[in-house]
Amino acid sequence: MPAPRLLDKTGRSSKCLVLLCVLVASVTVALYWPVQSFDFVNYDDDVFVKDNREIRGGLTREGLEWAFTTFHGGNWHPLTWISHMADIEFYGLDPGGHHRTNALIHTANAVLLLIVLTAMTQSPGAGALVALLFAIHPLHVESVAWVAERKDVLSGFFWILTLGAYAWYVRRPNGRRYLLVALSFAMGLLSKPMVVTLPFVLLLLDYWPLQRLQNARTVFDRWSSRRGKEIRSAAARLAVEKIPLLLLSAGFSVLTLVAQKEVGAVWSIDKMPIDVRLANALVTYLEYIRKTVWPVDLAVLYPHAGMPAAWKIGVSSLLIGAVSVMAIRKKREMPFLLAGWLWYLGTLVPVIGIVQVGSQAMADRYTYIPLIGLFIALSWGAERLTHWKPALKRPVIVSSLFVLSGLTILARAQVDTWTNTLTLFEQALAATEVNPLAHNNIGAYYMDRNDCQKAVPHFLEAIRIKENYAYPYHGLGVCASRATPPTGAMYFFRKALEIDPQLTRALVDRGIFFMRQEKFDSAAHDFEQALRIKPDHEAAHANLGLILLRQGDLARAENHLSAARRINPDSVEVLNNLGLLCAKQGRTEEAAAFFREALERNPGHPEIEQNLQILSRANGN
Repeated sequence: MPAPRLLDKTGRSSKCLVLLCVLVASVTVALYWPVQSFDFVNYDDDVFVKDNREIRGGLTREGLEWAFTTFHGGNWHPLTWISHMADIEFYGLDPGGHHRTNALIHTANAVLLLIVLTAMTQSPGAGALVALLFAIHPLHVESVAWVAERKDVLSGFFWILTLGAYAWYVRRPNGRRYLLVALSFAMGLLSKPMVVTLPFVLLLLDYWPLQRLQNARTVFDRWSSRRGKEIRSAAARLAVEKIPLLLLSAGFSVLTLVAQKEVGAVWSIDKMPIDVRLANALVTYLEYIRKTVWPVDLAVLYPHAGMPAAWKIGVSSLLIGAVSVMAIRKKREMPFLLAGWLWYLGTLVPVIGIVQVGSQAMADRYTYIPLIGLFIALSWGAERLTHWKPALKRPVIVSSLFVLSGLTILARAQVDTWTNTLTLFEQALAATEVNPLAHNNIGAYYMDRNDCQKAVPHFLEAIRIKENYAYPYHGLGVCASRATPPTGAMYFFRKALEIDPQLTRALVDRGIFFMRQEKFDSAAHDFEQALRIKPDHEAAHANLGLILLRQGDLARAENHLSAARRINPDSVEVLNNLGLLCAKQGRTEEAAAFFREALERNPGHPEIEQNLQILSRANGN
């Protein structure tokens, strides 16, 4: 096969490629420019960044150890955690900075994809079309505009980098180049384990465009010949070449299953039978294609509706089978069609629902890498059409520009839906028929802004759709506890905890409600229970510390208040209470230091200023 290269003798290919890279980067940056003003959303952004103590601490030795040892959120992706920590070092908790990083990585991915495809195929035009479709498709907005999906864009970067390293390795197979392939692949796995299918995609690339099936040289040829076990079949040599990568995939697959089972994310066969999973997988393959062609009514969550209608299963099976048969029959004339189609089918396998993780039937973010396969089949198909009939070149170019323009308009509208929690879940309600999670999160959005009049109807609707749903009951409990009189608050909190006894937010908010009613023993019990479930819960430590301070148990109070301060060093209330505790113990200098630190964070706070004045008078100052 001809070695992958980027330059011809005149250098015109290089100039063309540079211009195309600038075009792809400019379009991508322009599309995602608004995300710099977007907020975090109350759907995983809190778990991954905003309320994550280890991430908020930035790049520390303890944080790095945590990144490699935690299954937090049902994930093991240390490199993604480290990237979030790095963002904290640069931007703190400014959401715009975190969004900007996602957009920049996605831009780099689109440009790198163009470079790699051009190196492999010497077709910059088709490569540019793939890169532009990848950059602007509305299905990819979720992966870019959602801070919590950093793992998508970061793993995508290492996926494409591995393809580039592999093309370089194929030119002259040796240990050093193979090691670079393995290292890039490992970095991708450390970012998101969905990358496990990459060794199979490398086999597809061996078929097309690298054309290694007839005469393949690998790094293991010399080793096998020395052992007197030379492998004559090129296909067998290519398979052996992938074994180290497949072993990496197997190891990371096991780690991922362990992580997801630890948080209860993997659904049992009893909860969702295998026939339902297989049927939904078939329908979802076709549904992703439909949304690729007509990307409207996109939502952050598509609730699983159980067994799809029989006609959907039949149509999906028929169409998927027909395309597969056609791709196989055309494998000689149009090898890119089979390679792209199998890329799409294969890379979706980990997330297609055979192993059901979470309550979604499908997710836009799962298409980030798989759609590249469809884009390859489409783009090289268009190029082949222009070679077959040169007169069609202009119509193909015009049609491509028309499609790209339409997708850009739709993608821009989809980007705006990620402005904040409200815009995101209002779009989800508009796009889906029944969505209890969307109603709950809109209710939580209004509740957090103390607008329970708007929150309550959404919580009630979430419960109407899904009766045994703990979160909206908790929301109703919080809203009821703020009312005068607080009618029904205890019922709603109790109901939430009956459904989910591990719901720490319900325990903590019920504890706060008990404190308002001066039922301090009941409140302390709830806070202690919350800490048994989640030992690093700041509010539980802070409120339990306050109760113990009032009860005169100063040693235990200091333990809990100090724990709350370690979790959130900026809490003015905790600093003030530590000051009061030190004052009670006669540690006046420490008390004054806590009060002053609190005033630095909230200048002019009347209660803290008064406490500092009382302390000064007591010391005769």
